[in-house]
Amino acid sequence: MRLAAAFPFQLETEPTALMNGVDLIVFQIARMRIERGDWAWAAHRFNADPMPIPQLHAWFGRVVWCFAGYDSDSTELYAIQEVRRFLAAWRVQRPHWLFFGSLESDNLKIMYIALLRAAASVGHDPVGECRVVYDRQELGNLLAADLEVADGICERIGLSPARRLRRAQDVLRYFGFSEGDDL
Repeated sequence: MRLAAAFPFQLETEPTALMNGVDLIVFQIARMRIERGDWAWAAHRFNADPMPIPQLHAWFGRVVWCFAGYDSDSTELYAIQEVRRFLAAWRVQRPHWLFFGSLESDNLKIMYIALLRAAASVGHDPVGECRVVYDRQELGNLLAADLEVADGICERIGLSPARRLRRAQDVLRYFGFSEGDDL
């Protein structure tokens, strides 16, 4: 898998040029920005409304957001209050994560778990993955609202109804929901 790293102050090329043969675009969000509550740059960067259709196509389902500066912190990322506030403020302004977000890593899951009123780690499994307990209905409500936004963007760029449905189904499976589950 080939990656394009795009950092807040270093992305000077056209995003579609980055996508030439690239599977994922990785955006790093610095701890300094999170602690300052500086979510506006992210909301601006991921504002689908003014983006040209070729750029939206290029970024569709390919973005992985990474949070730099927390590796030495023993607290799970979704439980850090500054991260929770940052993500909540960003999502209120631009609920476009389910359009842009890649389902190839757990980063999008972490971002949504951070939005929930309560989530608790119940330990790690044998391979070191964190197990989290949370309210599935609350998560389902967030996903339903954001899937509606993502579907609107998909429609705008001309994706077929079948492709839009497949994306919604992929997102729901990614978050552990099955067909027929109530959101």
